[in-house]
Amino acid sequence: MESKEPLAEVAGVGSEAPSMSFLQRLIGVYFEPRKTFADISRKPTWLVLFIIVCLLAMAMNYTLMTVMDPETLMRKSLAMNPMTKSLSEEQIQQMASQPRGAFSRYSGLIFAPLAVLVTYIIIASLFLLLYVLMGATLNFKKSFAATIWGMAPPGIILTVLSGVFMFIKDPADIEINPAGNVASNLGLLVSEKDHPVINSLLSSVDVFSFWTIFLLAVGFAAFSEKSLTVKKAATGVLLLWAVWVLGKAGFFALFG
Repeated sequence: MESKEPLAEVAGVGSEAPSMSFLQRLIGVYFEPRKTFADISRKPTWLVLFIIVCLLAMAMNYTLMTVMDPETLMRKSLAMNPMTKSLSEEQIQQMASQPRGAFSRYSGLIFAPLAVLVTYIIIASLFLLLYVLMGATLNFKKSFAATIWGMAPPGIILTVLSGVFMFIKDPADIEINPAGNVASNLGLLVSEKDHPVINSLLSSVDVFSFWTIFLLAVGFAAFSEKSLTVKKAATGVLLLWAVWVLGKAGFFALFG
């Protein structure tokens, strides 16, 4: 009897070990998210996925520089910033026509990985704080992994689609924001120039946003050692999403 107990313990450990490769996990997040997140939670690795996201971010920056001339790119960058909407055409033309050095032109490409990392760290920290306050058993490592695995898969699809459309669309119609090149939200119904606040709100009603919310809820529920249900995790995600949507709309109300 005594000799069988260690074997049972070993078998139990083996059954809890992660069984999926990275490729299986990436495919599984799209087709079997609950099963896949359960596997990821046993060994929450994220480096390869992070590298893929960084490479895609760099590719998007390079694509923008390839399909758009520097002046058009600068004009669109200024147009995206509500703080520069008060500039006159003469001021815009002066800024857009200024020659840009190599570092200035490729800075977006160079710093893309850092921007991705900082974004994930901030979001993971906010989720960790919120869920700990909700009583979840969670640490930063798990929160960071759940954030990347919840946000990256929809982001990969959106980025690839946006990149394809960039080569199809007229350069004058290309949006710097990747989501703007894919008709996946209701922002298309209202002009951003004429109604910036309403456009901001409708743009948040997005297929990829809801997909991300679902994956984040499933992911954090799996990573929380059963201290969060999917519904409870979804409540937290929706709360932060609502704060982001309202904050963005408020910003446009003040500066748009």
